[in-house]
Amino acid sequence: MILVSKKDFEQMAGKVMPLRRNMSTFDGENYQCACGDVHEFNSSIALVIAEGLNGKFIITCPIDSSFVSLIKTKMKWGMIYQGLEYIAGYQDDS
Repeated sequence: MILVSKKDFEQMAGKVMPLRRNMSTFDGENYQCACGDVHEFNSSIALVIAEGLNGKFIITCPIDSSFVSLIKTKMKWGMIYQGLEYIAGYQDDS
């Protein structure tokens, strides 16, 4: 698990936009979270803040919303979906 500063997190996320993707595609997939736990994705309760380029998206922890994770869809040869991959996260202490 990698925790970085908010500034570094924003740089890693790159250009982001409001969520347009149908996130129910990922229902039932496990993903590593910035809080240190592994969660099962559930589009009906997940708080996806934004999506970025190259299959990235930003999501808050379902247990502790002070943790924010940058997740990427892991692809083989750019075509075959292989799961969700944790890139980095930060904890918002404000």
